[in-house]
Amino acid sequence: MKRNLQIIGGVVAVLVGLGFIMPAVAQLRAEGALPGVSVALLLLGVFLSLGGGWGVLAGVRQAKTH
Repeated sequence: MKRNLQIIGGVVAVLVGLGFIMPAVAQLRAEGALPGVSVALLLLGVFLSLGGGWGVLAGVRQAKTH
């Protein structure tokens, strides 16, 4: 049960992180620069996505005998 929750939480974190990353990348592409707040949101999204990916991998790699 804990393994499933960890995987689901990781997937949610990746999706939320992508929700922060994609608008910042679109703004960077359209305007050529990012204001300070957008840079902060971009970094937050990157960290959320990386942490969520790590959580998914850790959940998948846990022993399946538990």
